Amino acid sequence: MLQDFSNLPYLNLIDKQKLPEYSAIYFAVASGQVLYIGQAVNLRNRWQNHHRLPQLEAINRRCQVKLFWLNCLQNELNELERQYIQFYCPTLNQTKVPQKNLSPSFQMLTLSLKKLNERVLVFGICPASEKLPLKTLVIGYLANYTETRLATTLVRKSLQAVNRKPNSLFRWIEYDRLRNGARWLTRCNGIETRLIPWFQERIMHNPSMYSVMEEKRFGVWSSIPLDEYEKMRQDVKAMSFTERLELARNSEIGWKLFPLECGSQLRVVSGVKILCLTSEQLEILVDKHPYIQEQHPGICAIDEDPVPKLLF
Repeated sequence: MLQDFSNLPYLNLIDKQKLPEYSAIYFAVASGQVLYIGQAVNLRNRWQNHHRLPQLEAINRRCQVKLFWLNCLQNELNELERQYIQFYCPTLNQTKVPQKNLSPSFQMLTLSLKKLNERVLVFGICPASEKLPLKTLVIGYLANYTETRLATTLVRKSLQAVNRKPNSLFRWIEYDRLRNGARWLTRCNGIETRLIPWFQERIMHNPSMYSVMEEKRFGVWSSIPLDEYEKMRQDVKAMSFTERLELARNSEIGWKLFPLECGSQLRVVSGVKILCLTSEQLEILVDKHPYIQEQHPGICAIDEDPVPKLLF
């Protein structure tokens, strides 16, 4: 005769690491309803990575799930499991295990670049080498020296938000954290992407753009009424990135403040339109800062999307 599960020993699901280490038939129960019945040669080990654990943990957030067990010999497991399943007809024993639909890495990299688009600039792509085992995309996030810590924090929060996305194996790794900014990397479809700090005024930094708008509206040497200046500030804050870029490119001050952004071109990277250095810009930059070439040997400007679109 089958035993009533309610007379058996039990533990709450969250205490599964305390389960005994012997063979048993187990019952997952919530609100008096048997949800799942199974067998285990070693009960504790079975529940360390049970295929129904995600479902039961989700149920446990709404109502407490308990694990009951019946100690038995190993040669009795199959028959007892069959009898108990037939008797209780547990819900989960009659359903398939849900399959996780993993988000492709390409989509997660695209999401990352969309979040950072107005703050970053693609320097170029490096071929695989002894120093860089994978083809490497180098992206700089722009910040002037006064906002380095803030910029680093904002980038970190954006990347952490991407890392927290469910059903994804894609991850950004913070591989270096210095006083002058942090550095991250990720790998996607055979390409390594590195995100490094670069110290320069950026178009989306409002105080810098005030000077550009001031030149356009009032000239360089004009004194500006306070109410007009405040209206100008509000207009700048309301401008999109594209509008700011166009304004800066049509301004002498804009070219002085934002030489990299003004001279760069929009290219597609991982499906996202993003500002990328031209070959001429990169050559000048490498001549001025030789360490760029030392750290990223063979770096060259990109002409087409360097990230293969493999949806898995």
